[in-house]
Amino acid sequence: MKKKKLILLILFVLLFNSLTVAAYEHSDYELIKKLRKCNKKIDRNPEDAKLYIQRGYLNFMIGNYSDALSDYDEAKKYEPNNYNIYYNIGRMQFMLKNYDNSLENYTKAINIHKKDAKSYIGRGLVKETCGNLQGALEDYNKAIKIDKNYAQAYINRGVVKDKNKDYNGAIEDYTKAIKLDKYASDAYYNRGLTYCKLKKYDEAISDYTLAIDLDAFYGLAYYHRGLTYIEQKQYEKARCDLIKAIEIQPQNKLAKEKLVELQDYVVE
Repeated sequence: MKKKKLILLILFVLLFNSLTVAAYEHSDYELIKKLRKCNKKIDRNPEDAKLYIQRGYLNFMIGNYSDALSDYDEAKKYEPNNYNIYYNIGRMQFMLKNYDNSLENYTKAINIHKKDAKSYIGRGLVKETCGNLQGALEDYNKAIKIDKNYAQAYINRGVVKDKNKDYNGAIEDYTKAIKLDKYASDAYYNRGLTYCKLKKYDEAISDYTLAIDLDAFYGLAYYHRGLTYIEQKQYEKARCDLIKAIEIQPQNKLAKEKLVELQDYVVE
C-alpha cells in the first residue's frame, strides 16, 4: 500500500512540474518578432516569392494555418514552377493531417523537380501514414537512389521494413543511417525497437542509451528502455526510466500504468 501511494505521489509531482514549466517554456515572442520583420520586407518587395515562403513558415509555427496557406498560394503566383513551394505546402498539410492535399503537393514538387529527394521522403511518409507501405517503400528507394547519403531516407525505409517484419533489413538501414550521421538519435531509437522484437535486449538497451545520450529529452527512448529493463527483470532501473519518461512526456499514459504495475517488484 505504501508503495502504491509513493508511486501516485511521484506521478502527481511530475504532472505538476510539467505544467509549471510548460507555462514559461513555449513562447512565440521570437517568432512574432521575425514575422513582423518579414511583413515589412514584403511591404517593400511584394513580389518576392521567397518572402512569402518565409512568412508562411512563420505563420505555421505560430499556429496561423490559414494565413500560412495563403502565403504559399501567394508565392505560387510569382514562382509557379518553384518546387520548394509545393514541398512546403505538402509538409504543412501533412502536419495538419490533410493527407490527400499533402500527397498532391508533394507529387507536384516531384513533377517539377524529379531529383528532389526530400519530396520523395515527404510523399513516402504520407503513404506510410495512410497504410500504403509498398508505395512508401518505393518513394524511399527513389530518394536513396537520388542521394545515397540521405540518412533520413534510410531511417524511414527502416521503419517500413520493420512494419513489414523484415527486421534484419530494418537493422541494416538504421545502421547505414548511423554511419552517415552519428548524431541520428532516431536511428538508434528505432534500431532499439527492432532489436527488442528480436529479443536482443542488451543491444536494444545499448541503442536506447545512445539515443538518450544524443537527446536527453527523448521520452520514448526512456520509456522503451524501461520496458526492456522489465524484460530483463531489472525493475529498479525500469522504474527510474519510466519516471523520467513521464517527466518528459506527462501525457504518456502507458508509462504511468506500467509504473504503477512495477510497485510489487521494486524493492524499497
